[in-house]
Amino acid sequence: MKANLLASQFMKKTVVLASSMLLMTSLSFAQITKVYATSQTNQVVGICLGCGVLNPDNAVDGNEITYSTLEVSVGLIARTEQTLIFPQTNVAAGTNKLVIGFGADKTMLAAQIASSISIETFNGNVSNNDYQYLDSNNIKLGGSDPSKGEIEFTMNKPYDRVKINLNGGLLSVNGALRLYYAYQYKDPYISFMAHSKNGQVTIGGDLPLTGSEVTLVNTSGKEVFRTKLQSNTFETNQPEGVYIMTLQTKEGKSYSQKVMIK
Repeated sequence: MKANLLASQFMKKTVVLASSMLLMTSLSFAQITKVYATSQTNQVVGICLGCGVLNPDNAVDGNEITYSTLEVSVGLIARTEQTLIFPQTNVAAGTNKLVIGFGADKTMLAAQIASSISIETFNGNVSNNDYQYLDSNNIKLGGSDPSKGEIEFTMNKPYDRVKINLNGGLLSVNGALRLYYAYQYKDPYISFMAHSKNGQVTIGGDLPLTGSEVTLVNTSGKEVFRTKLQSNTFETNQPEGVYIMTLQTKEGKSYSQKVMIK
């Protein structure tokens, strides 16, 4: 009897443990769906012999091991550009993160190479005016492979492509930039929701709201609303439509999400 009871308890614990593991596994697979860039364009700006992009389609094949190679000569006032294009905008895809994987042809991802890389996003052919150079603060180096790195952005403007530049005038060592991939995803840990009724927006979730700043950007990439929150409800006085809402907490953390104003 006792043996049967122990066996029964053991079986229940095993079933619970197995169910928990299955749930955790399911969650881990469900958390991130990557939307990869699927096409590209490239060009050399300025006069530069030996500059260009090798194997350009490798950066948009959905394979995180293959790569394109951007080449430019040290010291020249020239740059090599590659633009990676997504099948749809972040608004249509419902994503809020942009990740770019890159590397160098050296054993180490040289700081001189990283600091010569600039990035800019576009919605069609219209720039989001977010041109910026990489630095050590926003690069995550690749663990066991120090020649690879990754950079991640929280996106609060509509975009469907990202342009990566390798600038020869800023290089102090010979080297080439490898582009492995670019993908969008929705961060599963951004836990706020927003719904609208008669122009009034109510935010729900676990984020600290009081004192946070909220902005709305329309589908043309223009900021149309900004306010400091006193509660979880506010008036927008905006036309009906889709917007990207960005919530910045008092601690400086930013979260973005697509919302429908109605």
